[in-house]
Amino acid sequence: MKITLHMSRLVALAGSILTLVQIFFIVNKQDGICFNDGCKVVDSLTAVPPVFFNIGGFLFFQAVFWGLWLARSNSKWQVNVNILLLAGLAAEGVLVSFQHLVAQTFCSYCLIIFSLILLLNILAGVRQLFAGAVVFFAVLVCFMSLQFGGGGSPLARLDSGTFAALAGNEEENRYLFFSSTCKYCEQVIESLEEGSECGVRFNPLDRITNFPLDKAIKKEGYTPETNIKIMKALGLEQIPVLLITKAAGFEVITGSGKIQHYFDEKCLTPSDQTYSGSTQGVSPASGLDFLPPKDGSCAVTVDCDDQGNPLPTQ
Repeated sequence: MKITLHMSRLVALAGSILTLVQIFFIVNKQDGICFNDGCKVVDSLTAVPPVFFNIGGFLFFQAVFWGLWLARSNSKWQVNVNILLLAGLAAEGVLVSFQHLVAQTFCSYCLIIFSLILLLNILAGVRQLFAGAVVFFAVLVCFMSLQFGGGGSPLARLDSGTFAALAGNEEENRYLFFSSTCKYCEQVIESLEEGSECGVRFNPLDRITNFPLDKAIKKEGYTPETNIKIMKALGLEQIPVLLITKAAGFEVITGSGKIQHYFDEKCLTPSDQTYSGSTQGVSPASGLDFLPPKDGSCAVTVDCDDQGNPLPTQ
């Protein structure tokens, strides 16, 4: 019993330190603790600033820590801690459901916090774990029974911003964000003329009057403003950007060099794999991990000239 209480206090202390560090990063406007892009998406969809979520998390773990500390001499405090842990799992049920159903991606930092709360419930005993599972899955079932109209996630609006689509392999949905004034974007698009087995959807940040890919199927009614909002929600400030959506989440590739390398590696037809024709470099030879030497990009809010340099503001 004493060993279990000691381990629980260590877990609560770890949660307190983790949330406190995250608060420090947020207050100082630095990238927080996160191992994927899902955190930016989730943060962009919440009505409450992320710092308040972390303050609440810090207070929660501190309350659990001191409750367990007092439980050493008075077992009644353990009952209070168990109630608090059930409340924590209920809150996590809401947040996990939100990530799955609304944001449609998972925040790695949020999952770490969820794991710590789950571990605290496990250490509290089998009865506590059973009660916690009932509470957690009850929240999940309630959320699953609801319909969220309009799609809360910015990724749910990707197709409404698509200007044109190149037919091909659709195992992964690929969205290329670009503008008509970005030289590096133009290089990536023109490289697809040489033959590609991948399906690509083109999402511009401005109105397109001239598009070099004649074989791409144009779409009426696209909205560049949607693409701008998606870029902001993901915290992206440079183009071109290739957004790849998958069943388990999404991947972001930035810069013309890395994007062309992706197309060369994944999408070239066998007859085109010896040379890509790109001004950024050649395709990777068999067995080599080659990245083009120049990884060009333009700022979203700044137009570029024919050489890819920012145009002076008026």
